[in-house]
Amino acid sequence: MGLMGRRADQRAATTAEIKNAALDQIATRGAPGLSMRALARQIEMSPAGLYRYFDGRDALLTELLADAYNDLARTVEDAIAAVGPSPRQRLIAGAEAYRQWAIEDPNRFLLIFGTPIPGYHAPEDGPTVAAMRRVGMAFFGVAAYAFVLDAITFPSLDREPTPEERATADEVARLAPGFPAQAIPVLIGAWARWHGLVSLEVLGQLEWLYPEPGDFFTSEVERIADELGTTD
Repeated sequence: MGLMGRRADQRAATTAEIKNAALDQIATRGAPGLSMRALARQIEMSPAGLYRYFDGRDALLTELLADAYNDLARTVEDAIAAVGPSPRQRLIAGAEAYRQWAIEDPNRFLLIFGTPIPGYHAPEDGPTVAAMRRVGMAFFGVAAYAFVLDAITFPSLDREPTPEERATADEVARLAPGFPAQAIPVLIGAWARWHGLVSLEVLGQLEWLYPEPGDFFTSEVERIADELGTTD
């Protein structure tokens, strides 16, 4: 390996160390408490040295958020790809993987879905937005696949789709020509239901009734699959 390769490896290792230390800090202080100066002390690096890797707190948060979204997306995508051709089972597998990722990595789940971080604004059309859309497209992809097979049902809307819903439907239509715009709010509503259960579980708000909420979650996801008319 040449000098340039060794430098690249060293920079990647240091970047990973910084990110891991930042996640540790977030776990104890919360994202609003992330401090570049405290982070530099933690990893025994000068503040000036730290800024050679990240321009500031917001740049570091942007990478941490994008990493978390992409990791969640990969987890969901892999789970969907691992099951057979059944649209129903793909939907359930994706939702189950979503939950599993959250309960195994609650700090990163809360980083991307918790209380907004005061003073932080994600770059418009930046890496966090792209990574967030990747999570959505994993599930929209299942719906597109089911639509092509005529294995999913979308009820009619009692309103006109919004421009944003139409734009998203047009994106999904690249996978399934004719994909209806009215499907988007239905699918977002389905996601909101299982995401809500996951959030409650991560926050410990289901323990009073479901000490082991896995079976309850599965039954609710199966109910959603039934309502969407997904078939095997």
